[in-house]
Amino acid sequence: MSEPDDPNAIVDAMAPFLGLTISDADRPGVAFHLATAARLYALVDAVAIEDAEEPAPVYTPAPIGEGAA
Repeated sequence: MSEPDDPNAIVDAMAPFLGLTISDADRPGVAFHLATAARLYALVDAVAIEDAEEPAPVYTPAPIGEGAA
């Protein structure tokens, strides 16, 4: 996925669809976070995952100080 061409256009299109009212003061922040989410999605989407791989049923983080690379 590429970064949205115009995050503001996406906000304009999606806010009414989702029933949201976004004030003019909040629009820049919403558009910024939308663009950030798109960039993060692109990073995750770029990772090759085999069909047989599945997420762990329960995420258990390593205790602090253990498992550090």
